[in-house]
Amino acid sequence: MSYYISSEYFEELKDKERQMLFGKIPSADLRDYTKLLGWNFLTEAIKDKIFVASNPNFDKRQINFPIEATAPDYAEAIELAISKVAELQGKTIATVIAEIQELKDDTIRFRVIDTRNEDSFIPLSYAVSAINGAKELFVSAACSVLKPQAHHPRMNRSEALELIEKSRFRHTEKGSFILKVSSPLKAVDIQANLFSDETMPFVRQTTLTINKGLNELVTAIQADTLTKLVDEIKDGSNPYVSSNLCKAVTNFQEQHDDFDLWVDFNFAGSLALPANLVVAKEVKVQKDYFSRIDDIRRELRNTEQQKKKEDVFMATVEHLAGEIGDDGLRSGEVILNLYQEDEIIKAKTGLNSAQYNEADKAHMTSGAYIKIKGKLHPGNQPRNLTDVSLFDLILP
Repeated sequence: MSYYISSEYFEELKDKERQMLFGKIPSADLRDYTKLLGWNFLTEAIKDKIFVASNPNFDKRQINFPIEATAPDYAEAIELAISKVAELQGKTIATVIAEIQELKDDTIRFRVIDTRNEDSFIPLSYAVSAINGAKELFVSAACSVLKPQAHHPRMNRSEALELIEKSRFRHTEKGSFILKVSSPLKAVDIQANLFSDETMPFVRQTTLTINKGLNELVTAIQADTLTKLVDEIKDGSNPYVSSNLCKAVTNFQEQHDDFDLWVDFNFAGSLALPANLVVAKEVKVQKDYFSRIDDIRRELRNTEQQKKKEDVFMATVEHLAGEIGDDGLRSGEVILNLYQEDEIIKAKTGLNSAQYNEADKAHMTSGAYIKIKGKLHPGNQPRNLTDVSLFDLILP
Protein backbone atom coordinates (compact mmCIF):
# COMPACT_ATOMS: atom_id res chain seq x y z
CA MET A 1 0.00 0.00 0.00
CA SER A 2 1.36 3.40 -0.96
CA TYR A 3 1.47 6.17 1.62
CA TYR A 4 3.13 8.78 -0.60
CA ILE A 5 1.35 12.15 -0.68
CA SER A 6 2.05 15.57 -2.13
CA SER A 7 3.06 18.51 0.08
CA GLU A 8 -0.15 20.37 -0.77
CA TYR A 9 -2.38 17.47 0.17
CA PHE A 10 -0.43 16.80 3.36
CA GLU A 11 -1.09 20.29 4.65
CA GLU A 12 -4.85 19.75 4.18
CA LEU A 13 -5.02 16.48 6.13
CA LYS A 14 -7.19 16.38 9.22
CA ASP A 15 -5.91 14.93 12.51
CA LYS A 16 -7.60 11.56 11.98
CA GLU A 17 -6.27 11.32 8.42
CA ARG A 18 -2.74 12.20 9.58
CA GLN A 19 -2.95 9.48 12.22
CA MET A 20 -3.98 6.93 9.59
CA LEU A 21 -1.17 8.10 7.30
CA PHE A 22 1.63 7.75 9.85
CA GLY A 23 0.16 4.51 11.18
CA LYS A 24 0.83 2.90 7.79
CA ILE A 25 4.56 3.66 7.82
CA PRO A 26 6.56 0.56 8.89
CA SER A 27 8.98 1.31 11.71
CA ALA A 28 11.69 -0.76 10.00
CA ASP A 29 11.46 1.49 6.93
CA LEU A 30 11.86 4.60 9.09
CA ARG A 31 14.82 2.96 10.85
CA ASP A 32 16.54 2.07 7.55
CA TYR A 33 15.95 5.57 6.18
CA THR A 34 17.37 7.37 9.19
CA LYS A 35 20.39 5.04 9.33
CA LEU A 36 21.29 6.25 5.84
CA LEU A 37 21.22 9.80 7.25
CA GLY A 38 23.75 8.91 9.94
CA TRP A 39 21.51 8.00 12.88
CA ASN A 40 22.90 5.31 15.18
CA PHE A 41 20.47 2.99 16.95
CA LEU A 42 20.92 1.62 20.47
CA THR A 43 20.74 -2.17 20.52
CA GLU A 44 19.86 -2.11 24.22
CA ALA A 45 16.50 -0.49 23.50
CA ILE A 46 15.31 -3.23 21.16
CA LYS A 47 14.42 -5.53 24.06
CA ASP A 48 11.90 -2.89 25.14
CA LYS A 49 10.38 -2.98 21.61
CA ILE A 50 11.48 0.54 20.79
CA PHE A 51 13.94 2.12 18.37
CA VAL A 52 16.15 4.80 19.94
CA ALA A 53 18.73 6.66 17.86
CA SER A 54 21.14 9.60 18.02
CA ASN A 55 23.14 11.41 15.37
CA PRO A 56 26.68 12.79 15.86
CA ASN A 57 25.77 15.71 13.59
CA PHE A 58 22.96 16.80 15.91
CA ASP A 59 24.28 16.86 19.47
CA LYS A 60 21.72 16.25 22.22
CA ARG A 61 18.97 15.34 19.75
CA GLN A 62 17.34 11.93 19.76
CA ILE A 63 14.52 10.12 17.99
CA ASN A 64 12.55 7.17 19.31
CA PHE A 65 9.53 5.26 18.08
CA PRO A 66 7.89 1.86 18.71
CA ILE A 67 9.01 -1.24 16.83
CA GLU A 68 5.54 -2.75 16.70
CA ALA A 69 2.67 -1.03 14.88
CA THR A 70 0.25 -2.29 17.59
CA ALA A 71 1.73 0.10 20.16
CA PRO A 72 -1.02 2.48 21.38
CA ASP A 73 0.92 5.64 20.47
CA TYR A 74 2.51 4.25 17.28
CA ALA A 75 1.17 6.84 14.79
CA GLU A 76 1.95 9.78 17.06
CA ALA A 77 5.49 8.55 17.72
CA ILE A 78 6.16 7.98 14.02
CA GLU A 79 4.87 11.49 13.19
CA LEU A 80 7.04 13.03 15.89
CA ALA A 81 10.16 11.18 14.70
CA ILE A 82 9.58 12.10 11.06
CA SER A 83 8.85 15.72 11.95
CA LYS A 84 12.13 15.92 13.88
CA VAL A 85 14.14 14.33 11.05
CA ALA A 86 12.50 16.65 8.51
CA GLU A 87 13.34 19.71 10.60
CA LEU A 88 16.97 18.69 11.12
CA GLN A 89 17.46 17.81 7.44
CA GLY A 90 15.76 20.96 6.20
CA LYS A 91 13.06 19.01 4.34
CA THR A 92 9.29 18.97 4.40
CA ILE A 93 7.49 16.13 6.15
CA ALA A 94 5.90 15.12 2.83
CA THR A 95 9.36 14.88 1.25
CA VAL A 96 10.66 12.65 4.04
CA ILE A 97 7.61 10.39 3.75
CA ALA A 98 8.19 10.10 -0.01
CA GLU A 99 11.87 9.26 0.50
CA ILE A 100 10.97 6.54 3.00
CA GLN A 101 8.46 5.11 0.53
CA GLU A 102 11.06 5.05 -2.25
CA LEU A 103 13.89 3.70 -0.10
CA LYS A 104 13.80 0.36 -1.95
CA ASP A 105 12.86 1.80 -5.34
CA ASP A 106 14.87 3.22 -8.19
CA THR A 107 13.04 6.41 -9.18
CA ILE A 108 13.15 8.45 -12.38
CA ARG A 109 11.56 11.90 -12.65
CA PHE A 110 10.78 13.34 -16.08
CA ARG A 111 10.62 17.14 -15.81
CA VAL A 112 9.28 19.06 -18.78
CA ILE A 113 10.35 22.70 -18.78
CA ASP A 114 8.73 25.19 -21.13
CA THR A 115 11.27 27.97 -21.55
CA ARG A 116 8.93 29.96 -23.78
CA ASN A 117 6.29 30.97 -21.24
CA GLU A 118 5.02 30.47 -17.71
CA ASP A 119 1.82 28.59 -18.50
CA SER A 120 0.75 26.27 -15.68
CA PHE A 121 -0.47 23.56 -18.04
CA ILE A 122 0.59 21.30 -20.88
CA PRO A 123 -1.62 19.90 -23.66
CA LEU A 124 -3.43 16.72 -22.63
CA SER A 125 -2.25 15.01 -25.80
CA TYR A 126 1.34 15.76 -24.77
CA ALA A 127 0.79 14.29 -21.30
CA VAL A 128 -0.45 11.04 -22.88
CA SER A 129 2.58 10.94 -25.20
CA ALA A 130 4.96 11.58 -22.28
CA ILE A 131 3.50 8.75 -20.22
CA ASN A 132 3.83 6.40 -23.21
CA GLY A 133 7.41 7.62 -23.62
CA ALA A 134 8.23 6.76 -20.00
CA LYS A 135 6.71 3.31 -20.43
CA GLU A 136 8.61 2.63 -23.65
CA LEU A 137 11.84 3.86 -22.06
CA PHE A 138 11.58 1.25 -19.30
CA VAL A 139 10.54 -1.52 -21.69
CA SER A 140 13.32 -0.79 -24.20
CA ALA A 141 15.96 -0.63 -21.45
CA ALA A 142 14.69 -3.89 -19.93
CA CYS A 143 14.89 -5.58 -23.34
CA SER A 144 18.48 -4.31 -23.73
CA VAL A 145 19.40 -5.75 -20.34
CA LEU A 146 18.02 -9.13 -21.42
CA LYS A 147 19.38 -9.04 -24.97
CA PRO A 148 21.55 -6.04 -25.92
CA GLN A 149 21.10 -5.04 -29.56
CA ALA A 150 20.67 -1.95 -31.69
CA HIS A 151 16.99 -2.61 -32.42
CA HIS A 152 14.38 -4.79 -30.71
CA PRO A 153 11.88 -5.96 -33.36
CA ARG A 154 9.39 -6.88 -30.64
CA MET A 155 9.19 -5.49 -27.12
CA ASN A 156 6.83 -7.96 -25.52
CA ARG A 157 9.23 -9.92 -23.35
CA SER A 158 7.49 -11.12 -20.22
CA GLU A 159 10.19 -9.77 -17.88
CA ALA A 160 9.91 -6.25 -19.33
CA LEU A 161 6.13 -6.29 -19.12
CA GLU A 162 6.32 -7.55 -15.53
CA LEU A 163 8.54 -4.59 -14.66
CA ILE A 164 5.96 -2.19 -16.10
CA GLU A 165 3.20 -3.94 -14.15
CA LYS A 166 5.08 -3.55 -10.85
CA SER A 167 6.41 -0.02 -11.37
CA ARG A 168 4.57 2.85 -9.71
CA PHE A 169 3.25 6.07 -11.16
CA ARG A 170 3.84 8.55 -8.34
CA HIS A 171 2.10 11.81 -7.53
CA THR A 172 3.13 14.69 -9.75
CA GLU A 173 5.13 17.49 -8.18
CA LYS A 174 5.44 21.26 -8.47
CA GLY A 175 6.92 22.36 -11.78
CA SER A 176 5.90 22.83 -15.39
CA PHE A 177 5.16 19.09 -15.55
CA ILE A 178 6.77 16.29 -13.57
CA LEU A 179 6.10 12.62 -14.25
CA LYS A 180 7.52 10.36 -11.55
CA VAL A 181 7.98 6.58 -11.87
CA SER A 182 9.54 4.26 -9.30
CA SER A 183 10.41 0.57 -9.58
CA PRO A 184 10.96 -1.70 -6.56
CA LEU A 185 14.38 -3.35 -6.77
CA LYS A 186 12.83 -6.77 -6.23
CA ALA A 187 9.98 -6.27 -8.71
CA VAL A 188 11.37 -8.82 -11.20
CA ASP A 189 13.31 -11.84 -9.97
CA ILE A 190 15.62 -12.63 -12.87
CA GLN A 191 19.36 -12.56 -13.46
CA ALA A 192 20.88 -10.55 -16.29
CA ASN A 193 24.44 -9.60 -17.14
CA LEU A 194 24.50 -6.40 -19.18
CA PHE A 195 26.65 -5.02 -16.36
CA SER A 196 29.64 -6.92 -15.01
CA ASP A 197 28.03 -7.50 -11.61
CA GLU A 198 25.67 -10.46 -12.19
CA THR A 199 24.22 -10.08 -8.67
CA MET A 200 22.86 -6.63 -9.52
CA PRO A 201 19.02 -6.74 -9.56
CA PHE A 202 17.29 -6.64 -12.94
CA VAL A 203 15.50 -3.40 -12.02
CA ARG A 204 18.78 -1.65 -11.11
CA GLN A 205 20.32 -2.78 -14.42
CA THR A 206 17.29 -1.43 -16.27
CA THR A 207 17.50 1.95 -14.51
CA LEU A 208 21.24 2.16 -15.20
CA THR A 209 20.65 1.30 -18.85
CA ILE A 210 18.26 4.26 -19.14
CA ASN A 211 20.81 6.44 -17.34
CA LYS A 212 23.78 5.36 -19.46
CA GLY A 213 21.80 5.40 -22.71
CA LEU A 214 20.44 8.93 -22.25
CA ASN A 215 23.80 10.23 -21.10
CA GLU A 216 25.56 8.71 -24.13
CA LEU A 217 23.02 10.27 -26.50
CA VAL A 218 23.25 13.77 -25.01
CA THR A 219 27.05 13.65 -24.71
CA ALA A 220 27.42 12.58 -28.35
CA ILE A 221 25.11 15.39 -29.52
CA GLN A 222 27.02 18.00 -27.53
CA ALA A 223 30.42 16.71 -28.62
CA ASP A 224 29.29 16.28 -32.24
CA THR A 225 30.26 12.58 -32.19
CA LEU A 226 26.95 11.01 -33.23
CA THR A 227 28.52 9.10 -36.12
CA LYS A 228 31.07 7.60 -33.75
CA LEU A 229 28.34 6.64 -31.28
CA VAL A 230 26.25 4.93 -33.96
CA ASP A 231 29.31 2.98 -35.18
CA GLU A 232 30.10 1.88 -31.61
CA ILE A 233 26.50 0.72 -31.11
CA LYS A 234 26.59 -1.23 -34.38
CA ASP A 235 29.89 -2.92 -33.53
CA GLY A 236 29.36 -3.33 -29.77
CA SER A 237 28.03 -6.50 -28.17
CA ASN A 238 26.31 -4.78 -25.22
CA PRO A 239 24.94 -1.40 -26.33
CA TYR A 240 22.99 0.73 -23.87
CA VAL A 241 21.30 2.63 -26.70
CA SER A 242 18.75 1.01 -29.02
CA SER A 243 16.42 2.45 -31.65
CA ASN A 244 13.59 1.67 -29.24
CA LEU A 245 15.12 3.78 -26.46
CA CYS A 246 15.51 6.64 -28.95
CA LYS A 247 11.87 6.26 -29.98
CA ALA A 248 10.81 6.43 -26.32
CA VAL A 249 12.72 9.70 -25.84
CA THR A 250 11.15 11.30 -28.91
CA ASN A 251 7.71 10.74 -27.35
CA PHE A 252 8.62 13.65 -25.07
CA GLN A 253 9.01 15.98 -28.04
CA GLU A 254 6.32 18.66 -28.11
CA GLN A 255 4.67 19.50 -31.44
CA HIS A 256 6.18 22.98 -31.67
CA ASP A 257 9.50 22.09 -29.99
CA ASP A 258 8.71 24.27 -26.97
CA PHE A 259 9.73 21.87 -24.17
CA ASP A 260 13.10 20.82 -22.76
CA LEU A 261 13.20 17.51 -20.89
CA TRP A 262 15.08 16.91 -17.66
CA VAL A 263 15.45 13.32 -16.44
CA ASP A 264 16.43 12.95 -12.76
CA PHE A 265 17.61 9.69 -11.22
CA ASN A 266 17.26 8.67 -7.58
CA PHE A 267 18.65 5.22 -6.89
CA ALA A 268 17.27 3.16 -4.02
CA GLY A 269 19.16 3.93 -0.83
CA SER A 270 18.90 0.30 0.23
CA LEU A 271 21.42 -0.73 -2.48
CA ALA A 272 24.59 1.24 -3.09
CA LEU A 273 25.80 1.87 -6.63
CA PRO A 274 29.07 0.18 -7.69
CA ALA A 275 32.00 2.39 -6.69
CA ASN A 276 33.59 2.15 -10.15
CA LEU A 277 30.45 3.15 -12.06
CA VAL A 278 30.01 6.73 -13.27
CA VAL A 279 26.32 7.66 -13.05
CA ALA A 280 24.63 10.93 -14.01
CA LYS A 281 22.19 12.29 -11.42
CA GLU A 282 20.32 14.17 -14.12
CA VAL A 283 20.32 14.37 -17.90
CA LYS A 284 18.96 17.31 -19.87
CA VAL A 285 17.52 16.69 -23.33
CA GLN A 286 17.18 20.10 -24.97
CA LYS A 287 14.28 20.63 -27.34
CA ASP A 288 16.61 20.86 -30.34
CA TYR A 289 18.09 17.41 -29.53
CA PHE A 290 14.93 15.43 -30.29
CA SER A 291 15.31 15.56 -34.07
CA ARG A 292 18.90 14.32 -33.81
CA ILE A 293 17.85 11.48 -31.52
CA ASP A 294 15.19 10.52 -34.06
CA ASP A 295 17.89 10.40 -36.75
CA ILE A 296 19.83 7.94 -34.58
CA ARG A 297 16.66 5.87 -34.15
CA ARG A 298 16.22 5.56 -37.90
CA GLU A 299 19.87 4.69 -38.44
CA LEU A 300 19.90 1.97 -35.77
CA ARG A 301 16.62 0.48 -36.97
CA ASN A 302 17.79 0.39 -40.58
CA THR A 303 21.11 -1.14 -39.59
CA GLU A 304 19.44 -3.96 -37.69
CA GLN A 305 17.03 -4.63 -40.53
CA GLN A 306 19.87 -4.84 -43.04
CA LYS A 307 21.80 -7.43 -41.03
CA LYS A 308 19.44 -10.33 -41.69
CA LYS A 309 21.87 -12.83 -40.16
CA GLU A 310 21.20 -16.52 -40.46
CA ASP A 311 19.60 -18.05 -37.39
CA VAL A 312 18.66 -21.57 -36.36
CA PHE A 313 15.10 -22.08 -35.12
CA MET A 314 12.99 -24.87 -33.74
CA ALA A 315 9.67 -24.73 -35.57
CA THR A 316 6.31 -26.38 -36.02
CA VAL A 317 4.55 -26.59 -39.37
CA GLU A 318 1.21 -24.76 -39.24
CA HIS A 319 0.08 -24.69 -42.87
CA LEU A 320 1.08 -26.27 -46.19
CA ALA A 321 0.38 -24.38 -49.41
CA GLY A 322 2.62 -26.12 -51.96
CA GLU A 323 1.74 -27.28 -55.43
CA ILE A 324 2.54 -30.42 -57.44
CA GLY A 325 5.23 -29.81 -60.05
CA ASP A 326 5.95 -31.44 -63.39
CA ASP A 327 7.92 -34.13 -61.58
CA GLY A 328 4.84 -35.16 -59.61
CA LEU A 329 6.30 -33.92 -56.33
CA ARG A 330 4.86 -31.20 -54.16
CA SER A 331 6.91 -28.11 -53.19
CA GLY A 332 6.33 -24.49 -52.34
CA GLU A 333 5.24 -22.27 -49.48
CA VAL A 334 4.68 -23.37 -45.88
CA ILE A 335 3.75 -21.41 -42.76
CA LEU A 336 5.84 -22.09 -39.66
CA ASN A 337 5.80 -21.11 -36.01
CA LEU A 338 9.39 -20.25 -35.08
CA TYR A 339 10.27 -20.53 -31.40
CA GLN A 340 12.75 -17.85 -30.36
CA GLU A 341 13.48 -17.31 -26.67
CA ASP A 342 10.15 -16.34 -25.07
CA GLU A 343 8.24 -15.50 -28.25
CA ILE A 344 6.65 -17.34 -31.17
CA ILE A 345 7.15 -15.84 -34.63
CA LYS A 346 4.93 -16.81 -37.54
CA ALA A 347 6.96 -17.04 -40.77
CA LYS A 348 6.57 -18.25 -44.33
CA THR A 349 9.20 -19.87 -46.52
CA GLY A 350 9.51 -21.76 -49.78
CA LEU A 351 10.69 -25.38 -49.71
CA ASN A 352 11.95 -27.79 -52.35
CA SER A 353 10.23 -31.14 -52.76
CA ALA A 354 12.50 -33.00 -50.30
CA GLN A 355 12.07 -30.34 -47.60
CA TYR A 356 8.35 -30.13 -48.29
CA ASN A 357 8.00 -33.88 -47.76
CA GLU A 358 9.64 -33.53 -44.34
CA ALA A 359 7.38 -30.58 -43.53
CA ASP A 360 4.33 -32.69 -44.40
CA LYS A 361 5.47 -35.43 -42.02
CA ALA A 362 6.00 -32.85 -39.24
CA HIS A 363 2.54 -31.38 -39.86
CA MET A 364 0.88 -34.78 -39.60
CA THR A 365 2.84 -36.00 -36.54
CA SER A 366 1.91 -34.79 -33.06
CA GLY A 367 4.92 -33.45 -31.16
CA ALA A 368 7.15 -33.23 -34.23
CA TYR A 369 9.44 -30.26 -34.85
CA ILE A 370 11.56 -28.90 -37.66
CA LYS A 371 15.07 -27.59 -37.09
CA ILE A 372 15.54 -24.89 -39.69
CA LYS A 373 18.30 -22.41 -40.50
CA GLY A 374 17.72 -19.30 -42.59
CA LYS A 375 17.49 -15.52 -42.71
CA LEU A 376 14.46 -14.08 -40.92
CA HIS A 377 13.45 -10.70 -42.36
CA PRO A 378 11.72 -7.92 -40.39
CA GLY A 379 8.13 -6.94 -41.11
CA ASN A 380 4.59 -7.94 -40.28
CA GLN A 381 3.82 -11.58 -39.55
CA PRO A 382 4.07 -13.95 -41.21
CA ARG A 383 7.63 -12.74 -41.76
CA ASN A 384 9.75 -13.99 -44.63
CA LEU A 385 12.36 -16.67 -43.97
CA THR A 386 14.80 -17.01 -46.86
CA ASP A 387 18.04 -18.79 -47.76
CA VAL A 388 17.07 -22.02 -45.96
CA SER A 389 20.28 -24.03 -45.55
CA LEU A 390 19.12 -26.57 -42.94
CA PHE A 391 15.79 -28.36 -42.69
CA ASP A 392 15.71 -31.43 -40.40
CA LEU A 393 12.69 -33.32 -39.16
CA ILE A 394 12.75 -34.09 -35.42
CA LEU A 395 10.21 -36.74 -34.43
CA PRO A 396 8.97 -37.22 -30.83
